[in-house]
Amino acid sequence: MSDDGDLYLLLGVEITSSDAHIKKAYRKMSLRYHPDKCPGDEKAAAMFDKLTKARDVLLDTAKRTDYDKQYRAKLERRKKQQEMDSKRRKAQEELEAMENQAKKAKMEQTQAEQQYNAEMARLREQREMKRREDEEHLERERRRRQEAERVPETTDLDLALKFKWKKKKHALTTEALTALLTPLGAVDIAPVGDKGRTFVVFKTVVDAHAVMTSKDTNASLAVFDTIDWASGHEPAIITKMKQDQQRKKEAQQAFATSSDLRPGGASSSASSASKPLFKSSSSSQSSFFKNIKIPVMGQASSTSAMSHEDYETMTMMKLRQAQQERQQSKPPSA
Repeated sequence: MSDDGDLYLLLGVEITSSDAHIKKAYRKMSLRYHPDKCPGDEKAAAMFDKLTKARDVLLDTAKRTDYDKQYRAKLERRKKQQEMDSKRRKAQEELEAMENQAKKAKMEQTQAEQQYNAEMARLREQREMKRREDEEHLERERRRRQEAERVPETTDLDLALKFKWKKKKHALTTEALTALLTPLGAVDIAPVGDKGRTFVVFKTVVDAHAVMTSKDTNASLAVFDTIDWASGHEPAIITKMKQDQQRKKEAQQAFATSSDLRPGGASSSASSASKPLFKSSSSSQSSFFKNIKIPVMGQASSTSAMSHEDYETMTMMKLRQAQQERQQSKPPSA
């Protein structure tokens, strides 16, 4: 209902106002828009006519009753429209809130997926880096083990020893040295000089090493003041065997210590230590090791087909056997 159609609003009164109140309101409003007071103002004249018609309707009992029915119906419709508008606005607000919540949830889900993908990418990169590090570590370990297990090749100089003696005290000749050192594995003896020294080449590095280790216990070598390696240092294969033997000894000691810490460890280790590695028959053991051929000069490549552990074990056993045989063959002192 517009302001022009609302007679009560036009006069500025309520629907419950009395006739006297309506007349008073009319006089007040009509004076403002009276043609005599606003000559030539068409809007004022039109407003004055509307005020006059409103007064006539509201002061007539029958007309006012009909108008009030229409007026109240219009107010009821307006109220319902406002309620509908309020419900519609409320529904619209709820819908907008749900849409905003859905957008927020979708945004949070997108952020969570992005964070998850970033974390997965970081973990994949970390795993790949760890895999590369492990591969590099394994490759370094493989090379280290390969280098540690590599058996050094024997050179001609590794088979030679340098002997020195006092020539005034022992008049040794090349023939005498040959007779003395040939049973110990010598294959070539340099001519004896004037200073009481010579170089001797042995069949294998094992023979040369046996002479080096038995120079203080073998009476036949007592004529020599010094016996040294011709190169000035022991061969690489001998150094490697000593290092491997020391590592194996340390590993056995560590294993024995860990066995003692376990229940029943001492008794079990003692029982296992009491058992010999080979049979006690000396004949079978001797015949076994006599069949083993230690690589000689110029045959170092043949050791590549032999495992490092087998080569080390057989070489050390051969060294011990050679020393024992020389001690047994030593003539008893008078």
